[in-house]
Amino acid sequence: MSLTANKGEWSELYVLYSLFADHKIVAADNNLEPTGHFYNFLQIFRNDNPGEQIVYDLSHQNEVVIISNGTSVKRVSVCGLSNKVKRIFDKIKCAQDRTFEIVEAEKLMPVFSLTKIKANSTQKADLVATIKDDIISETEPYGFSIKSRVGGASTLLNASSGTNFIYKIIGFNADYDAVNTISTKSKVRDRLNVIINNGGRIASVGMTSNVFADNLKTVDTQMPQIISEMLLEYYLGHGRTVVELCDVIYEKRRFDLTKTQIISKIRNFLKIIALGMVPQSEWNDRLSSYGGYIVVREDGVLLCYHLYNEDAFKDYLFNNTKFDTPSTARHDFGAVYEKNGELFINLNLQIRFIK
Repeated sequence: MSLTANKGEWSELYVLYSLFADHKIVAADNNLEPTGHFYNFLQIFRNDNPGEQIVYDLSHQNEVVIISNGTSVKRVSVCGLSNKVKRIFDKIKCAQDRTFEIVEAEKLMPVFSLTKIKANSTQKADLVATIKDDIISETEPYGFSIKSRVGGASTLLNASSGTNFIYKIIGFNADYDAVNTISTKSKVRDRLNVIINNGGRIASVGMTSNVFADNLKTVDTQMPQIISEMLLEYYLGHGRTVVELCDVIYEKRRFDLTKTQIISKIRNFLKIIALGMVPQSEWNDRLSSYGGYIVVREDGVLLCYHLYNEDAFKDYLFNNTKFDTPSTARHDFGAVYEKNGELFINLNLQIRFIK
């Protein structure tokens, strides 16, 4: 039975095959354009099967040496692989179904001792490698996140029950059950505006996930409050992109911070999210195991951000992300509810790339 995967998952395998073929990825600037500077990948590490670590040695020209648990087991010529990789990318780009087969990509998997399309879900990084360029030479493996722009805008932060922020409704002078019956396309925004138009004030009081709250405080002690204000302004329809929402909360003087300070805090937040901080797992603020971020562009070009040049990476994230509205039913938000005689509403945080 043939393997199936979505565009993002096939894109991870596309990155791996591309590295087998070329052994390098070009560095990106803050606009996701090539800089002419390359990162050379020396080794790639995979743990597809329990108890077995596969190391792909890319230090040899025109071949990949495959090492299993410290023993060299195979040498694979990569002559002609680049053309196969291009055809695989065309299949990914042109696919119409949510999940699909790519026969040529699957046939290459046993050649390179691969049993899975993507890295194990227990592994935070999508790809683990050692790299070298004119400035850095890393002998320890570092993790890279992979994001594909093929087939639509991908998410930076996925919605979950753990990304709900809690807001208290104060002074509301109408029936909240009637508010919850509003079912327009922009129902969350319309419900919030009805609350405000009937004397209600909406104030952030916390988050449903203590772990996520603590993670945000690890980034910056003010981060939960900053994100909660941006989120409220988003659902009120006052902005959508991260740039716009930073402007809004600055102009409303919600914090005793300069605009530069707000932007700096948000840029750090986006970087941490991009490098693996998730709502339901404790984040220890250690980035030593992360090397950077690989992007599969719409035209198939691979671009890499490395943490030693994090300003370009943070600029890219800041200028190319937006807040998004996930399913209200699936993530249990957007409806007024009563608790201990007081009214509340949850709003959910999801961040997506603009394109």
